[in-house]
Amino acid sequence: MGEYRRSLLTGVSALALALAVSPAFAQKKGGDMIVGVTSPPPLTDAQASTAEATRNISMHWIETLFARDQGANPIPDLASGVEMSADGLTYVFTLRQGVKFHNGQEMTSADVKASLERYKRIGGASLTLSAVSSIEATDKYKVTVKLSTIFPGFIGVISAPGAPMAIYPASEGQKERDKIAYIGTGPFKWGEYKPDSHVKLVRNDDYTPNNNYQKRDGFGGKKTAYFDSVTIRFIPEGGARTAALETGEIQAVDILPPPAAKRLKGDAKIKIYEATPWLLNLIVFNAGDGPMAQQKLRQAVLAALDMEEILAIAGEGNYKLQTAWQYPGSIYHTGDLGKDKYNVKDIALAKKLVQESGYKGEEIIFLTDSTIKNHNETAVVATEQLKKNLGLNIKLQVVDWPSASQKRLQPTGWHMWTVGFGVEPYEGPINVIGLSTKQNNAAGAQFKADPELAAADKLFNSSLKLDDQKKAVVDWTKRMYEWVPAINTGAIGRYQATVAKVQNYEPNRIPRMWDVWFN
Repeated sequence: MGEYRRSLLTGVSALALALAVSPAFAQKKGGDMIVGVTSPPPLTDAQASTAEATRNISMHWIETLFARDQGANPIPDLASGVEMSADGLTYVFTLRQGVKFHNGQEMTSADVKASLERYKRIGGASLTLSAVSSIEATDKYKVTVKLSTIFPGFIGVISAPGAPMAIYPASEGQKERDKIAYIGTGPFKWGEYKPDSHVKLVRNDDYTPNNNYQKRDGFGGKKTAYFDSVTIRFIPEGGARTAALETGEIQAVDILPPPAAKRLKGDAKIKIYEATPWLLNLIVFNAGDGPMAQQKLRQAVLAALDMEEILAIAGEGNYKLQTAWQYPGSIYHTGDLGKDKYNVKDIALAKKLVQESGYKGEEIIFLTDSTIKNHNETAVVATEQLKKNLGLNIKLQVVDWPSASQKRLQPTGWHMWTVGFGVEPYEGPINVIGLSTKQNNAAGAQFKADPELAAADKLFNSSLKLDDQKKAVVDWTKRMYEWVPAINTGAIGRYQATVAKVQNYEPNRIPRMWDVWFN
């Protein structure tokens, strides 16, 4: 059997017990950390939601079998390791012993089995478990998962934070989405929720740290909660969040507007953290309907666009030109592959492609939303460029974000659409490749199959060999720059910030409040 595991440490170690009374811990302990975030969560059930607003809260009070380290690689968390059978169809997870839920109950295989079965039924990314044929508690601390088909990305989805496979007590296993008791294993416990105001989390003084690690590592590692409580306050308007940070009303923000970051740079009272890349800024085509069903016209758009102008406006100056569809640091990052077609701004070539496409001035509906700034500005700037340089008859259709995200699922009525890929590249190629191979999927349907993209998807999802998976990502990326079902305009960054007295903060996909303290 192939093995992917770390040594199992059982029980609560003497070191963990000593930590609670150590002088260093006592010195750092205390306070209510108030974090200003952009919006309240649409759901508070960690398993059920794919929303960043939910993750901002849930990743503090829940944990998963595997987590992602600082480089987004899967590492054991509530599991001490996993053994995979040679045929790739059986995974045996060994659980850490002595881990306590917030109600004092020890976590066992029965809880893991119930949690994974619930996730398969109601989870925000439940389709990722479609290959799972059975989940069995084969020992008090062992869970055996059997697949009906090879799924090389299985540990990847088990560890993904986008819609986390939270482990709850078995008593929650039959509950419907958002109907749970808030009982996890994380370093903070659920306190109170006021939907128009805040969520308060309180320190879990009975937390079982993962002593297989020396320190925090991404969403895993050894976590220590120093704050007495963390209040996550909903402040949608960027200026209001910034003002609250400057006055000390709050001590951190998840998103600091770029103009504010520029203004506050050098202010001794504020610490600013750049998180770039944060998302890939995309233009998606409906390759199955209307003018954009013509590959040559999609290629013309790619050839004509000035990506830097788009990104500079959409990202308010915080951006990076990037051809790859994975973030730097990923083992699947493809470097400069595609640079011969990316940001070339070749108007002569683009006009030639328009002519070859047979385009006769038909109306092109560019769908976007008024809710998310980079979506709207990408559409506005790209439209201006394409009208001016190619004479395309583009009509902007601006609606709110929920309406846009639903409308683009329809096979007709739109031809271009803007969206950001944030957590998807972080989680790995499986969701990114799905952009162009799975019709009507969450990323944006193309409504027209391409055999070469499908072949790359099949290779990635059918081989356990890393070299095959890397080849699949390369093949897919090359084809994306030829078939052009979507355009990655590049990467947009984000600024996070804290007041100066906050120590040991590091930017990440959420504002993590473990291993952070007041000076």
